[in-house]
Amino acid sequence: MNLSIDVNSKYKKISTILAGRTLSIEINKTSDLANGSCWVQYGNTVVMANVTMATKPREDADFFPLSVDYEEKLYAAGKIPGSYVKREGKPSNYAILVSRCIDRAIRPFFPKSMRNDVCVVATVLATDFDNSPEVCAMLATSVALYISDIPWNGPIVSLNVGLIDENIILNPTKIEREKSTLNLTVAANSEKIAMIEAGASEIDENLMLEAIKQAHEEIKQLINFIEINLKSCQQPKYIYQEEVLPEEVFSEIELKH
Repeated sequence: MNLSIDVNSKYKKISTILAGRTLSIEINKTSDLANGSCWVQYGNTVVMANVTMATKPREDADFFPLSVDYEEKLYAAGKIPGSYVKREGKPSNYAILVSRCIDRAIRPFFPKSMRNDVCVVATVLATDFDNSPEVCAMLATSVALYISDIPWNGPIVSLNVGLIDENIILNPTKIEREKSTLNLTVAANSEKIAMIEAGASEIDENLMLEAIKQAHEEIKQLINFIEINLKSCQQPKYIYQEEVLPEEVFSEIELKH
């Protein structure tokens, strides 16, 4: 593990090995006006995540207003739009699905009574195709929220799991994903699994359970690494205005049931 700290600023970089490849996490490298900012590099894949929160709750909101935007850029793959149209188009279906996966994983860890708008933007800056940018996006989002002043009970980590000849592979490469009979994404904290997204070719359920367990064990180690090295970088959490449901709402529900 390599650890470097710039004592003259809030910038900090930590590195470890995940599934045989170097994983680097940098906080407060850019975006000083965001509540939290994190860059994650895994191999040659780089994702930047910035998180912001409104200082006041949204009026008349009966839900927690969370917005997650996963942005793919053609330049991340070394491509520049040609011909007459030079601008990037609308988000792809894949980008929308990744945004939803990040939303589903992080949403349960926010306070249920908070109504302040929270916005997450994860931007893919570079990709090498072997290291999934969606895994980096989840990790960068988690770390950005963890060190920010936004109330959030993290961190969490997401991993991909593949299966080749009944051998479980964590964060498979591009070639391994093409051969794999399992496409599993596990997001969890140290105590419990928050989200599972999976597709498979009829594998044994005990093997699926073992894949989930192995992913969770690796996730626990990475979360421990993050907490040991970045806990001192956490900002004091913002004291938000709680939105509590009136007691008559619960009384009405009890009467009808």
